[in-house]
Amino acid sequence: MTRTSEETLWINLSFTGGVGPKTIQALQSQGISATQIYEMDAAELKLLGFSAKSREQILKESATNLNQPTEQALQWAQTPNHSLLTFLSAEYPARLRETASAPAVLMVKGNLKSLSYPQLAMVGSRYPTSNGAQQAYDFAQGLANAGLTITSGLARGIDALAHQGALDVGASTIAVLGTGLNRIYPKAHEKMAQAICEKGALVSEFSLDTKAFKGNFPRRNRIVSGLSLGTLVVEATLKSGSLITARQALEQNREVMAIPGAIHNPQKAGCHFLIRQGAKLIENVEHVLEELDGIMPTKINQISASQVLVNDRESDLQGDQLKVYKALDYDGLDMDALVNKTQLAVSDLSMALMELELIGVLKQEQGVYAKC
Repeated sequence: MTRTSEETLWINLSFTGGVGPKTIQALQSQGISATQIYEMDAAELKLLGFSAKSREQILKESATNLNQPTEQALQWAQTPNHSLLTFLSAEYPARLRETASAPAVLMVKGNLKSLSYPQLAMVGSRYPTSNGAQQAYDFAQGLANAGLTITSGLARGIDALAHQGALDVGASTIAVLGTGLNRIYPKAHEKMAQAICEKGALVSEFSLDTKAFKGNFPRRNRIVSGLSLGTLVVEATLKSGSLITARQALEQNREVMAIPGAIHNPQKAGCHFLIRQGAKLIENVEHVLEELDGIMPTKINQISASQVLVNDRESDLQGDQLKVYKALDYDGLDMDALVNKTQLAVSDLSMALMELELIGVLKQEQGVYAKC
């Protein structure tokens, strides 16, 4: 990728301590070039609002004396499937560009074109319930089959399940990191990150060796929502970072959707809060597609494979299996409740439950059985 000295200096400025995306956007809106900034003296830089530390670093650097993170990034970008984008890059994703505080620099590993695909952000708890985990995976598969690229943050829980759901149907998925691309976090997701690069991409605004810091993740979340047509919250407590992502999506004029659940489930409290605030209540893949209808840049499939599977489950069951499946709900019932509802002998009920669990249409946790 050919790069001008002006573009290189914007990269250098973005990797300068104390200089964030809002500062760079403000400078660009005033028509100030990066070249001009590096020609200014200390007094002029101070008038523009640069801190003492930032001024000191800028005065030491130039087009031929770049900071170490910039030198490293420029070298990294020479490798195939490694891209280093700025506002001046034609490949910079248009949807993200239009947001406030859009990152001045994006480092992308993988399929650069995937950033321009129609995307849906899927976010939620790092410690989901079994229902929430299944919802994340199933919805990701269905939405990917419908033509959407699933975008999330590679975190434990809902994020990882959403990425995996898309990967398992051979679809693209995008992971936005709160670290540099040389430091996959959590480390346990390194294999998943590698798989994501094959069809989708890893994205970060941070220099390559940036470690995981708490403040990086809200910054990451605005990119997750900014790349996407809308954000789907699968499970979230009232204090979840997913609500920050939802708020950022609203500020970016994106659609916000949430999957409801049991009213006493604290992991669904954040979803219920969002729905009360006006978020779209989502029960199936078609609800998401309806919400995005009219803003999708390309045609999407209206029926997903995972939905057909859900609708056909009962047709594959018979006898005690069907009776027990119909008696189950999604909140869960214990053995005594199921005996009362089905009027089956405990031995017959136990056999049917085991068969249904092996088929994969129910789950069991601490003696409570529920549809999945």
